[in-house]
Amino acid sequence: MFNKFNIITKFILITILLSTHILGEDSEEKFKWTDDDGLEVKIVKPINLEKCKIKSQSGDIVDQYYKLIDKDGQVIGTNWGKKPYTFTLGKGQVIEGMDRAMTGMCIGEKRKVVIPGKLGFGNDGRDRDGIKGDQTLFYTVQLVDLFRPVPGGSFTDEDGLQITVTHKIDDDKCKKSAPGDTIHQQYTLHLEDGTFVDSSFSRNAPFIFKLGANPRQVIEGMDRAMTGMCEGERRKVVIPSALGYGESGRLPQIPGGATLYFDIQLEKLIKKDEL
Repeated sequence: MFNKFNIITKFILITILLSTHILGEDSEEKFKWTDDDGLEVKIVKPINLEKCKIKSQSGDIVDQYYKLIDKDGQVIGTNWGKKPYTFTLGKGQVIEGMDRAMTGMCIGEKRKVVIPGKLGFGNDGRDRDGIKGDQTLFYTVQLVDLFRPVPGGSFTDEDGLQITVTHKIDDDKCKKSAPGDTIHQQYTLHLEDGTFVDSSFSRNAPFIFKLGANPRQVIEGMDRAMTGMCEGERRKVVIPSALGYGESGRLPQIPGGATLYFDIQLEKLIKKDEL
C-alpha cells in the first residue's frame, strides 16, 4: 500500500514538473525571439497587458533609456537614469536594428537586444564611440514614454515650399512664432533618395536660432517653414534647392540643386518681447 502511494506521488510530481517545464518554455518563447536577419530581442521587464494602454509604433515619438556594451561587457555608452534619448520611431533617426527593437513596446518595458553590424553602424562603424565596422551591438533599452502625434493640414507655396503639419496644436493653446522670436528646433534632414544628412536628435540638443533675422541664420525655406508655427507643433517640410542651398549645395553631404526633406519640431519658443 505504501509503495503504491509512493508511485502515485512520484507520478504526480513528475507530471507537475514536466508541465511547468513545458509551460516555462512556451512562456519564454513569447518573451524572446530572433529575426531571420539576426536581430535578437528578449523582454526582461514585461508590462501587464491591463496596464499597457498603448504600444509603440512607427511615427511615435519615444523617450528611451539605453545601455550599450561590447561582447566583453565593456560599456560603450549609456544614459540610464539621466535625460532620456528622444527620437521618432520608424523614421530612420536611429539605426535600423534599434528602430525595430523599440517597436511594439509598452511604456516601462525593458528589453535586451543584440543588433548585428548590418543593422547597426554597418561596415563603417562609428569612430567617435569606438565602434568598429560590422560590430555586433549589445543593448539594454527601456521605453520611458511615448507621444503619438495628431496630424493637421498641408499646403504648397507657389515657389514649391511644401509644408505638412504632422502634429497640430489646438488654437486656444497655440503660442505662435513670428519674426524676431528665438526658436528651439528639433529636426531630421534627408535627401530625396532617403539619404540621411543630419539630425539634432543625434546630438540630443535642439538647434537654436532667431526667426527672420537679417542676415538670415538659416536657409530661407526653413525661416518660412518655422513662421506661424505653434510651440509643440511638428511639421514635415520639403524645401526646393532655390530656397535651400541652391546650385552650390553644401558639400560633401548636400549636393548642388538638392531638394531637402525635413521633419521639424518647435520644441520651445521664446517671443521677442520675452527676451
